[in-house]
Amino acid sequence: MLMASLILIPVIFGIILYRLPLKLGKFLLLGVQVYLLTLAVFLFFQIDDDTQLYTILGGDSPVLNIVLRVERLTMLLVVVTNFLFGIGFIYKIRDKFFDGKIMLLYLMLQGLTSGIFLTDDFFNLFILFEVSTVVTTLLLMFKKDGRVVYDALYYLVTQMISMMFFLFGIAFMYRMFGILSISEIGRMIPDASPRELVLPFAFIMAGLCFKLAIFPMYSWVSRAYSLNSAPITQIAVMSSIMMKTGLYWVFRFHELFYPAFDFSNFFIVFGVLTALLGATEGVLQKDIRLILAYSTVSQVGFMISAFFLGGEVSYAGSVYHMFNHAIFKMILFLSAGLIIRNYETADIYEIRGKMKWNPLVAAVSIVGMLSITGFPLTSGSISKYFMSAGLERVWYEILFWIMSSGTILVFVRYATMFLPGKKETFKVRDVKQFALVMLAIVSVVVGLSLSYGISFLLDDNLEINTVAFLTKGIIYIAIVIGSALAYKHLLYKKKYWDGRLENSLSFSRMCLVFVAFFTALIVYGLWLT
Repeated sequence: MLMASLILIPVIFGIILYRLPLKLGKFLLLGVQVYLLTLAVFLFFQIDDDTQLYTILGGDSPVLNIVLRVERLTMLLVVVTNFLFGIGFIYKIRDKFFDGKIMLLYLMLQGLTSGIFLTDDFFNLFILFEVSTVVTTLLLMFKKDGRVVYDALYYLVTQMISMMFFLFGIAFMYRMFGILSISEIGRMIPDASPRELVLPFAFIMAGLCFKLAIFPMYSWVSRAYSLNSAPITQIAVMSSIMMKTGLYWVFRFHELFYPAFDFSNFFIVFGVLTALLGATEGVLQKDIRLILAYSTVSQVGFMISAFFLGGEVSYAGSVYHMFNHAIFKMILFLSAGLIIRNYETADIYEIRGKMKWNPLVAAVSIVGMLSITGFPLTSGSISKYFMSAGLERVWYEILFWIMSSGTILVFVRYATMFLPGKKETFKVRDVKQFALVMLAIVSVVVGLSLSYGISFLLDDNLEINTVAFLTKGIIYIAIVIGSALAYKHLLYKKKYWDGRLENSLSFSRMCLVFVAFFTALIVYGLWLT
């Protein structure tokens, strides 16, 4: 029942802490976070590359009862989830509005997220996704006004529609196989008719790709991530953790259906488009939350492309980058929250002198920016090295560097906040600085461990070619210089371009785009079979 406690304990304690005095509740909250992280780490070390742990709830049949199943990769995602939620609680615990309601909602979301990674049942996965969407919407509407309610409901309804498609896919799978166990269905798929699997696969993948904001379905990003009512920790959790739930299941379901058909080329095309257009959107935003949000969209496309473009080495790099990206984005969003609070604006043109007003927050932000762009010897450089090292064709690597250029250009724009300004020094609470420093230390340590980190975490013996690593470092520096020059001469202070590619579609058009993507999945699947 240890795995089940990772899901149930946050929810149960959330209800208990809601009714307790606030000071006592906060104290117990930290104890719960320590326990959950310790338990997740303990379970991680119980698994090696060839074993699985599973728990059957409510009976002894893996076919008829609810099953929680975990592999080494899955457990690592749960460890990262509980670590980042714990950091988020430390960051917010001294805030005035951090009350029992917020603790309840965040603890519920923490348990639901762990459950999404651990479940081995189609219908339970649907329920967990749906409830987490409702909880996320409540957090986005923390402070209510007309615009906030409208945008939050836009997010809620579009997400629920995407999950209805997911549910239709589950219904077709149940009709074909008579069970809902993901692992058991995986054993039956090689004997099933590939053509009959196209429709359920399209329903399932369309729903997940919408949650990932895959091109052209990223309209909801501009509405959800720019809400002034939402706590910055919620936006950070959405970007660093919740996006990984969809990414994990896209990878896993592709492997599940792989004996029937191979959608790699389809996801490569849409992954590349997402990476490039997401970066373009990020460069053209002036709200720093949206710059970071569209950077996440771009990185999702980047990871999907690398996952399907290369072999086992690129796969390991993509998976490793999932963990690294979660830490990068937690650093960047939490530091962005402090910046917005200090400057009382999210407009990048009005934020200057960041290094002067708080050198520590500025230094942590720099660690996050260097890591996500792949600066040599950072954790991002290691994962990106392996992502590119597994590419078998020259033009694949060229495409890889073009996508990397998009990320670098986004953060060249983001770095303009370090230009000289007159902002006075601003004091940040010690707990917030501690949370940011903890994240920065983890990122730096993972980077300095070089290939040992990825080999240990993924149980894969991967080595770095020194010459190739140095070569990629030189290419990185050249791209940074080129991106800085391009930004300075083409985009800097060109406010006319801000948001010109913003794709905030109306609800009806968003539904139309979603159906078009679903249709493309079906057409490609029928062509394959």
